[in-house]
Amino acid sequence: MSKIKCRSCGKELLYNSISDIPTFPFCSDRCKLMDLGSWFNEDRCIEEPVTNETLEDHNE
Repeated sequence: MSKIKCRSCGKELLYNSISDIPTFPFCSDRCKLMDLGSWFNEDRCIEEPVTNETLEDHNE
């Protein structure tokens, strides 16, 4: 049996297969939607590394 913590609330989840948890890697639909809301509100984002090329692109 494997375990993982919910990425939203931290609740520990036990599972044999990922299919055991329909909302994987979250414990519930609520936590899943809270995470999605964080992305929509831009509280979470994927930032690209700053390179000379990206700096030049933004200065043009």
